[in-house]
Amino acid sequence: MKAVGVLCARVRVEEKQIIAAVGVAGAAGMPVPPPSTPLPPGPASLDLATLGIAQVSASASEDVAIDSTLTALIDRCQNRTIAAISLPILRASGITVLDAGLAADRNRLDVARVLATAGIARPHTLIAFSEESGIEAARRIGFPATLMPLTPGESGTTLHDEDTADAVIEHRVVLGTDSEAIVLIQHGAPAAHERTTIHVVAGKAIAHDGPGPDAAGIVLAEEAARAIDASIVGIEIATVAGRQVVWDVQPVAEFRQATLLGPESMAEAIAHAALSTNATARGTGFETAAIRSARADRILSARWDAEQEARHDVVLSA
Repeated sequence: MKAVGVLCARVRVEEKQIIAAVGVAGAAGMPVPPPSTPLPPGPASLDLATLGIAQVSASASEDVAIDSTLTALIDRCQNRTIAAISLPILRASGITVLDAGLAADRNRLDVARVLATAGIARPHTLIAFSEESGIEAARRIGFPATLMPLTPGESGTTLHDEDTADAVIEHRVVLGTDSEAIVLIQHGAPAAHERTTIHVVAGKAIAHDGPGPDAAGIVLAEEAARAIDASIVGIEIATVAGRQVVWDVQPVAEFRQATLLGPESMAEAIAHAALSTNATARGTGFETAAIRSARADRILSARWDAEQEARHDVVLSA
């Protein structure tokens, strides 16, 4: 029996559902804690990367043989700092990782740049690097606006007016680290009931949290998931300035109360994606972090070159 791990420090409702669905699909599902042993900066041996397998082997009945090689891992890690560092190492060790693509191990700015380059609708956004530039960015964007930290999954802060922006940004710069002073300022501040999170698994919208999305919103979410090479992701859709945009990307979204868009549950869709990926041995659509990072950089570089050629009316050729 093959083993499929669920990377999580604590087994919550979603993780229990995924593990159960993996079992129903014919594999051994198990919780895998974030690395508690040191890992090398490069590929690790599978005995280091295969955490949690001993518990499952010990608890399994004697007539069930479990493959001791963990070949598929589903990212449900709440600590995104640990996830961003450990996932590329585990992936390089030969384990297929199903995660939120660029949102799993890159920051919000990287995700925003790739989405914008791919032509995915987003709210008007400025990046700020200090207290002064943050306040200036908020003024240019206009109020209300939303301050988004660089780390995907962290909550944004609504900036209702200039006084609020001044207080929030000053507090963040004074009490935070240097990296916390770098933020994205997005136009608008849609309330929770004005945003819909569409859960996309293997390129297909499976469920949603919030108001029911229309066909355009579903297509937008699926396109965004493909643009960032996400196999499992929550794409938050909102209407800002009269148009639907990708408001945010959630690398590990809760789906316990999600409304299904079809007959398949979220846990079933994730289990099927994991087993399908496992069977195809790292097939297309599930790239390594290095490959997809390099591809994203190439896309952005090509876009920059095209903009420079258009701006200076110069065409370069080899």
